[in-house]
Amino acid sequence: MDSSTRALEHSEKGLVMRLGMADERVYGAAVESSLLSVQQAVAWSAQRFTERFYESLGRTSEGAQVLQALLPAEFERLKTRQVEHLHRLFSPSLSLAEHQAAAQRAGRAHALVGVDLTLLIEAYGAYQQEVQEEILALVPAASRETITRVIQRRIFVDLQAQATSYRRIDLELALAVSQFDELIQGTGNFSDLVRGVMGVIGGLDSDVSAFFARCDGQGDLQIEASQGAAGHRYHEAIMSGLVPRISIDPAREEGQGPGGRAWRNAQVIISEAWAIESRNRPWQALGAELGFRSSAAVPLLDDSGQSIALLSLYSAWPRYFSTLRMGNFLNHVQKALSHAVQRLNTTPVVPLPRRQVYRRWIADGRVRFLYQPIVDLRSGELVKVEALARLLDDDGRLVSPDRFLPACGSEELFTLLQQGLDRACADAARLLDQGLRVAVALNFPAEGIGDPRCERAILQALERCRPRGTCLELEVLESPEGPGNDERRNAFLQRLRDAGVRLAEDDLGSGHSSLLRLDQYAFDDVKMDQGLVRGATQRPQRALEFMFYLTRLVHAFGMRLTVEGLEHRGLIESAAILGADQGQGYGIARPMPIEQIEPWYRGFRFDIDPLRPRTALGALATYLLWDMQLGSAEVDGRGGLDHARETVHGFLADRGLQESELARLLDEHFQAGATARPRIRHHVIEGFTAIWCDELGAIP
Repeated sequence: MDSSTRALEHSEKGLVMRLGMADERVYGAAVESSLLSVQQAVAWSAQRFTERFYESLGRTSEGAQVLQALLPAEFERLKTRQVEHLHRLFSPSLSLAEHQAAAQRAGRAHALVGVDLTLLIEAYGAYQQEVQEEILALVPAASRETITRVIQRRIFVDLQAQATSYRRIDLELALAVSQFDELIQGTGNFSDLVRGVMGVIGGLDSDVSAFFARCDGQGDLQIEASQGAAGHRYHEAIMSGLVPRISIDPAREEGQGPGGRAWRNAQVIISEAWAIESRNRPWQALGAELGFRSSAAVPLLDDSGQSIALLSLYSAWPRYFSTLRMGNFLNHVQKALSHAVQRLNTTPVVPLPRRQVYRRWIADGRVRFLYQPIVDLRSGELVKVEALARLLDDDGRLVSPDRFLPACGSEELFTLLQQGLDRACADAARLLDQGLRVAVALNFPAEGIGDPRCERAILQALERCRPRGTCLELEVLESPEGPGNDERRNAFLQRLRDAGVRLAEDDLGSGHSSLLRLDQYAFDDVKMDQGLVRGATQRPQRALEFMFYLTRLVHAFGMRLTVEGLEHRGLIESAAILGADQGQGYGIARPMPIEQIEPWYRGFRFDIDPLRPRTALGALATYLLWDMQLGSAEVDGRGGLDHARETVHGFLADRGLQESELARLLDEHFQAGATARPRIRHHVIEGFTAIWCDELGAIP
């Protein structure tokens, strides 16, 4: 029990003891005639009473803070309502129900503008004293005692009803905290998290608007979600340039508002009187129109304490965010939401208007699928095609997934899955009619693992595909997993596997596609993230070593490895030489409409020979393979050495480099073996890298 509640109970008990009339009726016919006799005195004293009451309240520190946050017009309205309240208190026709309803409305207003319950109790003590001195002193002595008891009892009812509103607001915030916690624990998708946060805030019965923003590369906060009619209009005004964007740059005026300061200081910034604080000047005209009277800028922080997002809240009530209850609420939201955003904050910033457009296009079915071939790196055979979703914009151009997927919540991802399954079944049947029996791979968000809706959609699609013998493969994306435990997720995947669905881990080495996930689930295939492959243009040794060790690891788990991002012959050769099973990339084929797959395959020629590389990167891969296996059973005896020597010498001979310094170093290393490694290996790698860089410069 807090001090305010104890103070209220003490006050209630004291009043009851003093009044001694807890059961006496103070409404209706029994008191009507007595109260009629004092109406003239009330009318004569009401204005002076109100002025004296607020003078008294303003002399207290807390009361002064409340009154100073009000605009002049608001203060005048407050005094007018106080006069009305006084007339209501002395009204002969007032009923208990009417009185309680009016007092609860007043109590809610007092709570929302930051009047502490203790201050409210103290104010009622001063109020009662002013009533005694200003009004009851004018009542004839014969009826003074009766009227005094009636008014004192009504003041107690008033205070009790207002306290009920305070408790109701406490319950509302407790419910919101519970909803926040449930949302954070049950959401594995960034867009769903942000939309859910806006929904919880919208559920607060206190006219709160909000927006969620992250920072772009120019130092401007890009709004990605908004809540409330005023919040939507505020965002539209920012996007249209009617008011400036909120900045985090301290050198700019628009970086001096609550949002910019909160971001830089990594602290919650409360603006008690938003409409009159000078730092809010760039936005005040619009804010006044929208009714913004106070704000809270809540920075969301990573583990190092740096801001990664901003939750901005606006209220139509001054000092709304200044109460202890609201401070506790905001602190909880900041801590809980910071952890959730950091966990899911892997997507690029997508401004709200663009998010809304992408979601509408998905809902309208403006989804198209291209297919990228995946080939066996030993035979060159087409083994599968990956279905890649695109959106069709208003000009008929295709929008890539790296632009629209960050805007997708679970509903949009499920819609894409449904459309992808339908298209995959139809297009696989088309390929089969053309004599191509290949698997169709479809991206599957990790948060869908364990989702009954996803399971039903996949199994139903499989039933449609099964009569034609179509093989369906799901590539589990690098996204975070949804709610549920490992046992539930493994059971989900096992049911799909039992039904004939092949499973692949997509983008191993990136984001959430970690070795932990590789160990956690029994995948059939693993795809090496193309980001690791792209490093071959700057650090070919590192890229090839990644490829080598991942291949061994995946094979040790009994899975097959597909290398993505094979953009030219050197990478294709290297992947084949280092033992990868399948390859995908622009060097093999670009994504294409389904009708182009069969003509492409008819003209496709796979002339990669791991025993005779034609690129420096392929030769370097051969050398590194020999070097990394040096001393192991794989190169014991002369077989492995002779193979590597012949392969590399063949490449150098084709280039006319058989008498080069690189050839001499290779011969020395091949002859001396492991003992020469520390001295020679670095120079050999540098030699091949120089040739590789020349080759890259010659690629059109």
